[in-house]
Amino acid sequence: MGRTRLAAAALALLALAAAPVAFAAPGGISPPSPRTDSGEAITQVYWFVFAICAFVFVAVETALILFVVRFRRRRGTPEHAEGPQIHGNTRLEVIWTVIPALILIAIAVVVFIRVPAVEATSDAGDEDALQVRVEAHQFYWQYEYDDGAVSLDTLYLPVERLAELQVTALDVDHSWWVPQLTGKKDAIPGRNNVLRFRPTREGTYEGRCAELCGLYHAFMPTDVRVVSEGEFEQWLAARQGRQGEEAAATLGKETWEHVCAKCHGLEGEGDIGPAVQGNGTMTNGEALWDLVQQGQNTPELESYMPPVGRGWERSQLEALVAYISSNETLSGQGGQQGGGENGG
Repeated sequence: MGRTRLAAAALALLALAAAPVAFAAPGGISPPSPRTDSGEAITQVYWFVFAICAFVFVAVETALILFVVRFRRRRGTPEHAEGPQIHGNTRLEVIWTVIPALILIAIAVVVFIRVPAVEATSDAGDEDALQVRVEAHQFYWQYEYDDGAVSLDTLYLPVERLAELQVTALDVDHSWWVPQLTGKKDAIPGRNNVLRFRPTREGTYEGRCAELCGLYHAFMPTDVRVVSEGEFEQWLAARQGRQGEEAAATLGKETWEHVCAKCHGLEGEGDIGPAVQGNGTMTNGEALWDLVQQGQNTPELESYMPPVGRGWERSQLEALVAYISSNETLSGQGGQQGGGENGG
């Protein structure tokens, strides 16, 4: 009996020691502070369910400990002695069946009541809503605005204005999630899922892909920059008209940094993908177009290249080629020539 008590005490001390570590983990037990009404609804549902689960856990564990102590085998009790044979207690069995059922019903009612607030469906008819097409690719996010502006991995939104995201994917399943703003929304090829929320405070909010989408899944972050209406209009004006020289240069640079460089290195030196410095494919519009549209999976190369440019307009590819051609290192005009393998 002494060893048993010692083991139980050791386990209890271990649990007490581990508890602060769990609470000190990134974010602790609480969700991030919400910055939208839908995020506030998610937080309310979280704490409601958490409180019920915590109460049930404490009640069950307290009863378990009391029963273990109260009905433990006493000193001097024969080892093979049996306890009292109790047939059952109908009232107790009804209670422990009905109460959990009522708890589950209460959780379901609260969750279903709050679902419209989480999905911002009450604002669905807002004519002032900013509509943005969100395209998920391996391994980046592309945001397309109605007026032709494009940004990669960073979504720009005006504060206090409803955002309506049309979320889809061009290759495999992904999931768009920015915890401080709203809940997750799956990005599925061939389907548009709508996500609405209204950011209430300016700032930059970090997000990620919440669906395992490949070996490079961890390197698919996204940011949402919520700015004033005036600042947003200025940013939008600078991005409008993809044929404009300045807008095209910005788009080409972003496309390289957020699409190609993630695998081939910022200077095309090679990383997960092969080195592409000085590779003629990179400055050949037609060859590069075929590569980014079809991808590449050949025995000569260890890594597989997904069709990263599926869904692009020609103007985006032209901007990318123009940026690569203007960069001496990438184009091979700076004295460093890459290998002859295709890549993009």
